[in-house]
Amino acid sequence: MSAIQQHDRSGVHRPRLKRVRAHFRRAMGIPKRWASYDGRVPSDSMNGESKQGIESIVAVSELTCPTPLDSTPSVQRALVVAQTGVYELRDTHAVPELENDTEVLIQARAVGLNPIDWKSVAYNFCLPSFPWITGREMAGVVERVGSQVSHVKPGDRVWTSTYYRDVRAGCFQEYIVVPRHTVLPIPADLSFEEAACLGVAALTASMALWKWLSVPMPKVKAWNRGSGRQNPQHSSGDSGYQSSLSRSSLLDGTQVPEEAAQEEWILIWGGSTVTGQFATQIARLAGLKPITVCSSRTAKLSEERGAEHVVIRDDREPSALVEEISRVTKGRITRALDLVGPSTARLCLHACSTPSQRETFGDRKILFAPLAMMKDTDEVPDNVTVEVVEMKHFVLDSESALYGQTLNDLIENKMLQLPPLEILDGGLDAVEAGLEMVRQGDRGGRKVVITVQ
Repeated sequence: MSAIQQHDRSGVHRPRLKRVRAHFRRAMGIPKRWASYDGRVPSDSMNGESKQGIESIVAVSELTCPTPLDSTPSVQRALVVAQTGVYELRDTHAVPELENDTEVLIQARAVGLNPIDWKSVAYNFCLPSFPWITGREMAGVVERVGSQVSHVKPGDRVWTSTYYRDVRAGCFQEYIVVPRHTVLPIPADLSFEEAACLGVAALTASMALWKWLSVPMPKVKAWNRGSGRQNPQHSSGDSGYQSSLSRSSLLDGTQVPEEAAQEEWILIWGGSTVTGQFATQIARLAGLKPITVCSSRTAKLSEERGAEHVVIRDDREPSALVEEISRVTKGRITRALDLVGPSTARLCLHACSTPSQRETFGDRKILFAPLAMMKDTDEVPDNVTVEVVEMKHFVLDSESALYGQTLNDLIENKMLQLPPLEILDGGLDAVEAGLEMVRQGDRGGRKVVITVQ
């Protein structure tokens, strides 16, 4: 197997995972469809009966990876930021412990790499103290759960998105601890590597559109947001996708003027980035017409993800880009998302405040979400409202579990296509090389993922 594998959803590489599972079953003498479990079944699944001390055998799917609780080691490998700008790979770093009954311990199988990972170390921010562990997204196997966690159990395949202020949640280690509402089951046909791209790019696109840009969310299965459990009283057959994605229902409550309801555009600057790919698809599902800006190299990828029109930025004056956006959209941009930086954020503001925009929508505010922090000196047009995207809300607000579950539902219903991946073998030893790849930029829309084990 090569150090770097490139694939997309049409050619997922899984043989190594299957060999590991098969070897585990043979070594333990476990039939193919069964696995031993320590007997501590969550109380809410036992119909009120006391099962303490009873050993049980539970059926698991082919994709479940059983991990007995008594096998949890006390130390692990971890890529630690030892001091400003300095990484250190440690082989005997302590495994983090659960500190309350609503937390989950996860064994990492794959981690996604993001610009924030290298930037925080290079520029010394989001590092509360030293040593610290960075990394914002991962996919793995549940190792241990608190007594108040019932929607996942040891052995379940899950993905999560983390917050930098808890060193236990840094993903560049073999085990992490996170709050229960941030733990989502991996859709059945995704590999760990594919699921490792959901916690930052996919979730950021989802929340930026649904939470901050007021893009209507598709109706999904009822969800107990506090515990992360699906409401058993809700009919699993009533997904609500057909009705929620109809044009008429999407416009209900969005205060779109009747004359502007015929078509609404969303401007996505950086449409071929991994976040942009997800944002384009989510916008398209909501009935919006995405116009994206990217290079000629990645224009086809942006079109494949659903862009109505792609503006090629290669060697062009900024004014020419804004003019093309205005000409194509005919002043019907209702939302904008910038995924590049402060300079392109200013161009988005110009595109949202052209005379044709004001003529079409009058006093209606255009919602704009720049992912990079804008300067205090940047002038915001009076017809634009700037929304500050803060992904910490996913961790700090348990109600945000809804966004992760909705994202999962879209993937399970084959309504979202994942980005092409660049998979690096080598575990935590490969993280620094992977971060350098991300730092160099322009991966052609590919997501860099590390296979941890």
